[in-house]
Amino acid sequence: MPEGARRLAAIMFTDIVGFTAITQRDEVVAVRLLEEHRSLLRPLFALHGGRVIKTMGDGFLVEFPSALESVLCAQKIQAMLGLRSSSIEPQERIALRIGIHVGEIIDQGDDIVGDAVNVASRFEPLAEPGGICVSEQVLDQIRNKLPVSWQDLVTPSLKNAEFPIRAYHLHALAEGATFPSSPRDTGSYVRLAVLPFASLSSDPDDEFFADGLTEELISLLSRGTVLRVVARTSVMQYKGVRKGIREIGRELSVGSILEGSVRRSANTIRIAVQLIDARTEDHLWVSRFDRELTDIFATQDEIAQSVSKVLQGKLVARIPPAWRNQRVNTPPVQR
Repeated sequence: MPEGARRLAAIMFTDIVGFTAITQRDEVVAVRLLEEHRSLLRPLFALHGGRVIKTMGDGFLVEFPSALESVLCAQKIQAMLGLRSSSIEPQERIALRIGIHVGEIIDQGDDIVGDAVNVASRFEPLAEPGGICVSEQVLDQIRNKLPVSWQDLVTPSLKNAEFPIRAYHLHALAEGATFPSSPRDTGSYVRLAVLPFASLSSDPDDEFFADGLTEELISLLSRGTVLRVVARTSVMQYKGVRKGIREIGRELSVGSILEGSVRRSANTIRIAVQLIDARTEDHLWVSRFDRELTDIFATQDEIAQSVSKVLQGKLVARIPPAWRNQRVNTPPVQR
């Protein structure tokens, strides 16, 4: 492009979390991790049409032809590094913050300048470790093209920014998820695990009720047109096991987890349920049901129907509207 030419572009800034501390702890390790991080990222930049403008210490400044390509690239980077971190020692892990903005830039030799570059640089520090922070301009261009969910930040005060710009955390795809190329691939992203409901009493009948409720929920939710539900045989391994939600989410490659408990007092049974984001561990929905236990199967059916109806709405709402009517091939329920 000729010197001084103006054009629109998506601008990405990356930064290694805690790199100064790594360097102070062991310079040899820091240099090795820096080189490995560069060798891992450069091919992904190129794959999505990204042009590395320059490296800045432990970070990159990269220009992309579109917001869509920049976000796809960012998601793949974070998923790749997350997978890498799951199999190595903590001191060998690499965590990035990524910030993306879309705006007008000016070519200046091999460099680019302009307000868009300055604004983009302010979004990277707002990202969570291992996360992606984008401007409202980026979100506007991808929200109906990618199966992403996002969290609206309180409008940050960007240094030297004349006007406020809204910022959003994008939720990265779960490890092991495929990257969608069409609406029919949304099922690999909107995956749900129903963990075995816990019986909070020593009565074997209550445990029987909890297991039956878990199975009924899996069966009902699996009949939907969009959600993909992990098979019963895969989730039963977590019965009575103490593991964190994030760890289970990674192992099952799911975006959301439903868990619950069953308690009984005389002839009254209380079922507590909670839907949790597997990446952030945030509660998406919490509810409680108190019922007179006159017919076990009728009560199981009623609770399962109520929970299923709410979950279908909650989780389908996270899919871009243009993709919600696409049917996904859901594997049969295993018993």
